[in-house]
Amino acid sequence: MALTGTSIKLVDPRDLLEMLRHHPLTAPFSLALYSEQHGRKGLLETIHTVCSPMAGDNLCTQACYRGWEESVSQALLANQPVVHACTQGFLCFVIPLPESKNLPDCLIGGGVFERDTTISRVIEDTERSTSDVLTIESAQRPQLISRSEAETVAEEIFRALPRLFDQQVHTLSLTRTTQRLEAVQKLTRELTDCEESEQAVAVVREALVVLFNLPKVLIVLQQPGHSMTVHSTLGLDPETFQLNQKHLAEYFAKSSGHPEVLSGEKLTAFLPGLETRSAYLFPLGDHDRQLGAIAILDVDLHSRDQALIELLINCLATRLENLKTAEGHQLERQFSSRLVTMISALALVDNRQELYQQILEMSAELLTATSGSLMLLNETNGTLKIEAAKGMTSSLAKTMSVPFGEGIAGRVAKSGFPMLVNDIERDKRVAAKNRPRFKTKSFLSLPLEVEDRLIGVLNLADKKSGTNFTEADLNLIQSFTNHAVLMIDRAATLEKAGMFEKLAITDPLTGLYNRRFLEDRLQEEFSRSERQQQSFCIILADLDSFKIYNDICGHLAGDNALRKTADLLHRSAREMDVVTRYGGEEFCLILPGTTKKESLFVGERIRRAIEHESFPGESHLPLGRLTISIGVATFPTDGVTANELIHAADLALYSAKGQGRNRLVLYEPSMEGQALLSHQE
Repeated sequence: MALTGTSIKLVDPRDLLEMLRHHPLTAPFSLALYSEQHGRKGLLETIHTVCSPMAGDNLCTQACYRGWEESVSQALLANQPVVHACTQGFLCFVIPLPESKNLPDCLIGGGVFERDTTISRVIEDTERSTSDVLTIESAQRPQLISRSEAETVAEEIFRALPRLFDQQVHTLSLTRTTQRLEAVQKLTRELTDCEESEQAVAVVREALVVLFNLPKVLIVLQQPGHSMTVHSTLGLDPETFQLNQKHLAEYFAKSSGHPEVLSGEKLTAFLPGLETRSAYLFPLGDHDRQLGAIAILDVDLHSRDQALIELLINCLATRLENLKTAEGHQLERQFSSRLVTMISALALVDNRQELYQQILEMSAELLTATSGSLMLLNETNGTLKIEAAKGMTSSLAKTMSVPFGEGIAGRVAKSGFPMLVNDIERDKRVAAKNRPRFKTKSFLSLPLEVEDRLIGVLNLADKKSGTNFTEADLNLIQSFTNHAVLMIDRAATLEKAGMFEKLAITDPLTGLYNRRFLEDRLQEEFSRSERQQQSFCIILADLDSFKIYNDICGHLAGDNALRKTADLLHRSAREMDVVTRYGGEEFCLILPGTTKKESLFVGERIRRAIEHESFPGESHLPLGRLTISIGVATFPTDGVTANELIHAADLALYSAKGQGRNRLVLYEPSMEGQALLSHQE
């Protein structure tokens, strides 16, 4: 039942009760108000209020309760006060209240013993014989009164009630309303200054207890990353009840967002174990945005207090919403800053495998996940292969792959839609038993796409806090992966471009650089050597009698011999040297920063390596083995252009061949004439 439209009560029963407690006539008695609509449970609570200060836990028997019940019925029926003695020896009264004042049905008093009874004489004898009687607080001593005195008190109060209503109660209510209104006004200002949600809740919690004197208060709040939780309780033992998330969510989904009065039975539907007669439930937030609720239990609120409490709680909801929005903006700024840092760091990674691992680690960091994997699509065989893993050994991860369309990751890849699962065993899309290596049942799996082209799947599981992944987590990680996938695609593109470039400058048979690369590299070396005034050498090397070897052993053996020679050249050359295939069985090496004398050591190491290497079928060659002849020329002594230098090295190589092969010859200017003479002959 919503609070709006509740009839206006001119008098607050609690103000009346407070005023009566200060009236001289009622001094010996404990007082409480009771309405028949509260039934047996309400009557027992009222009796407990007036009798427990003296009787403690030794409360009413069935006979005692029946005595109270009869007195209430008699007083209301006759509209006259009734006094009776209960089985515990207490004198009690029931005074009916005016019906037209919209008040509880009656005033109940008790907690005093009847004088001149067996129990009262025992009490008097005990007090006289107790030497420490003066140390006992007067409020703790049993009060003794005769039945006639109790009847007089009840009659006097009954006759005084109309006068109290006409004058004092209204004045007290007006004063109390003014005081509370001023206090609420100050509290709303204080709420706007609260910088933290916890501080704002504490302000309202204290006000409900101190300002409104509420006996039982329950505060439920939406915690970040969690469902609704019991934040705090006042006058309640939180260990005696639980919070049913499902029923609470259903209630909020159907709620109008306005305060409501709930029966104890309805309230315990989403708070199992909570014993309460009724409750005022004040939502924090509106129908679309629930931040929690505050429940006020087992009290009849005056309409003025309902309005003031609702005003205060609405101010709290507004402040919590503002703080949450500000916190969200701060988190967005922090995330944006962190995102820029992460993307900048990824841009510096020059290794694809490291890039994949970094993307996975950063994704896990953003969502505090402790396990996960990054899978990429192999377009050739249509499988998803793990390229990076967290919470799994790398050797095991490398052996695992998932067919496209199969398993969780395969289905996510095929559908193109992310999968956010709170419970893998209950989610109908999965309905699979949770694997032992995972600590929680919640996970997140999302496709990685570039321009609607699938490149892989990212999987994250096991939040550090043990909680479920949320839609906010999904939005957050998608913001990151939208940038990360571009890095993955770029790395793949660059690798392909690098492969094509390498193919363009690489000899396919031997894997050495080709003649095109040699020409470009020579120009760079000429420029560098001129600038630094350094010399460099080139070596032209040619396998001896290779045509005969090919004819005898076949082209397949010839190709193998060329590949083996290329490998020997690589191993014999220095790290800084450039080894190329010049054409056919001819090779060219660039030796940067090398003098002619130093080139002898490199050339001889190459010649000996070929000479001592075994080649199948080489025994049929003229020299009985496969060998190599080498010619060397030096910049700038033997040439200042590429053509001049290669020509000089070629003349030296020609000379080596002419001198019997399997030897190294340095270029000399006299070779020009010899070559010309040979050409003329």
